[in-house]
This record gives sequence, C-alpha cells and structure tokens, in this order.
Amino acid sequence: MSTKPFDQFNKRLFQELLSPFGQVIPNLAVLGSERTIDIFFAPHPGAILNETELGTLAKMVRNPALLEPFRSALTDRDLETCTIKLFTLTAELPQDYPQIPITTPPYLWILAAEVSDRLLKDFKAELDPTLGEGFYLCGKGWRTTIVAIDELPNTSDTLWLRLMSKGRVQNDAIEELILLRDTDPKRTNALNLLTSWRISIEITGQLTTEEEQTLMALSQAYLEWEKQTVRRGLEQGLEQGLEQERRSTIESVMKLRYGAIDEDLRSLIPQLMTLSNPDYMALLLQSSRSEL
Repeated sequence: MSTKPFDQFNKRLFQELLSPFGQVIPNLAVLGSERTIDIFFAPHPGAILNETELGTLAKMVRNPALLEPFRSALTDRDLETCTIKLFTLTAELPQDYPQIPITTPPYLWILAAEVSDRLLKDFKAELDPTLGEGFYLCGKGWRTTIVAIDELPNTSDTLWLRLMSKGRVQNDAIEELILLRDTDPKRTNALNLLTSWRISIEITGQLTTEEEQTLMALSQAYLEWEKQTVRRGLEQGLEQGLEQERRSTIESVMKLRYGAIDEDLRSLIPQLMTLSNPDYMALLLQSSRSEL
C-alpha cells in the first residue's frame, strides 16, 4: 500500500495537535540532500503543553523535536536515516535555518508500529524509566527515543500516538477517539482527517488485505463523522449546517492534500461546494493544484 495517504494523515494530525503550542513544519528539507524531516516542532517560548489534551505527546515535545512516524516495522535503515537527518539539521542550525530560532539541540522521536527486540539490542536502546512501556532510549549522545507503538498501554495518554499505528492497535484507538466528548474539537478534527484518509484509500482501488483492514477501521470513524455532521445540521438548521460541514470538509481535504489554503485555493471552494461529495472528494484527491 502506498504510504502517502498515511503520511498526509499523520502530518495533518501533528499539525492539528501541536500548532497551538509552537511552530510545526512538515516536510522540512535537509540541506544538501533529498531527505526531508516528516515533522519538525519548536515550542513557543514559555508555552505550556497541556497534558490533558496531548497526553504523553506533551512530554515528548517540550523541547524542539523531530517526529518520524512509520506505519510498519522499524528497520535498521529507517533508524540510520532518521539519525542522519537529526545530526545534519543540528550541524546546520541556526545559520542555514533562520526560520527556526531555537537554542536547544533538537531531539529525535521515531514512532513505529512495531520494533524488534533484535533492533533494540543492536542499537543499545533501553526502556525509558520515565515514560515507561514502549519508549526506548538510545545512548544519551544520540538524542533519540524509539517508540514501539504496539507496546504502548491503552490509556488516554497514548491515544494520539496509537492512532498512527495499524491493525488492532489503531482500531482500538479509533474506538477510544469516538468515545471522546462530541464537543471536543480535537475529536472532530481527527475524525475529519480519518475520513479523508478513508476516501484516499477507496479511490486507489484494488485494495490489498492490509488496505481492506484499514478501511474497515476507518469506516467506523466515517460513520461517526457522518452522524456528527447530521446532528450539527439539525442543530444549526439543516441547510446551513450541511453547507458549513461541506465547506469544513473541503478545507480539511485541501489542507491534507496541499498543506495550506492560500487565496487561490480559497477562491475555488464555492465552486467545489456545488459538486456532490464523491465528485469534489475525487477531484481534490486526484488533482494537483495546477489541475484544479
């Protein structure tokens, strides 16, 4: 399965969760190479990251951080590539990255659906006594922690991290997400992102077994999103409510697909709103900016 829809999902999820607390930069280019950092985060000076909202993620990003998620088992090459990005970025700060005004060296968090005991042993990664199950510290000088998502406890503190896994771990996280309060904006935003991911997978066609399993889990999130949309429509006046939800969905997919909504994209929204849901979803997910 192409990892692109998943990459778009996790980057948008990190942006939704962390942007109130600092600078979130997806796909940060590593100068002198073709590599990019999935997510770079630098907290605002004096920012207090809310553990009630973010759970364990708040503890992870109190200082500048590289976040590298993998929806697969972590390989030696994955780990080596991530550490190269960390130390290349560190060597180039701050002169080559004036947009990142930080004074503390960044820290690397590698999040993987699975991590083998062999890899942890080879890289001398040991259980973090502070963060606990699923968190493995590499030697101090590496400034790196490996997160084995399948080993994380099923608690509210790890919910956002477990959404980035696969199979039963991700399914459980989706079920827990649905049980959050309807009024929780992070619940609404996450359901929007999961719904967009579901549509991206459907459009690819000829699903693999893994894609079918993912689609089943995401369908639950889609049904809940649909119910919430109808409820809001009834509360706000059906026509006005559905129009607002349609605009919100288009904006969410635009952000997922193109990264940001500028004036050119915003000007297309009224025209897209005249199309049926499947038509505008297909158009957005299959077209480049220049083709819209």
